[in-house]
Amino acid sequence: MDKNVTYRKLQVGDESIFFDLVLLFNEEFESPNTDFVNHVNIAELLSNPLFICIVGIKGNEVIGGLTGYELPMYDRMGSSLYLYDIAVEENNQRKGIGSRLVKELVEYCKSKQIHEIFVQADAIDQHAVEFYKKLGGEISSVYQFTFTVKS
Repeated sequence: MDKNVTYRKLQVGDESIFFDLVLLFNEEFESPNTDFVNHVNIAELLSNPLFICIVGIKGNEVIGGLTGYELPMYDRMGSSLYLYDIAVEENNQRKGIGSRLVKELVEYCKSKQIHEIFVQADAIDQHAVEFYKKLGGEISSVYQFTFTVKS
């Protein structure tokens, strides 16, 4: 575990840090345009109380982070949280940073009456599948359907 990494939940005013995390996501997820950041959405997301972004920072560099969305439940008290993206910069992987990011998310959820975290991993992405299993995640077989909304 790298003791030189600090972890924090981003909030309004942290747009430049979130910008750096998006660039990290683009790089790690091999996005076609690694320089693209939707500036309007960054500001809106950070002001949305149902959006969660936690980063790991080493020195002045964002080396990892995650994003998620709180989903209030209608059939029980509290919420669930969808872990949307998580990535750690390649040179800092396998040092416990991703695990610590998830631990920080769990602690946040405990403080907010969020009773469940769920995340998707492509079956082909064995690194992600093993990572979530190692953290205690329970695997379930589901089909994901995508509907493209055309204007």
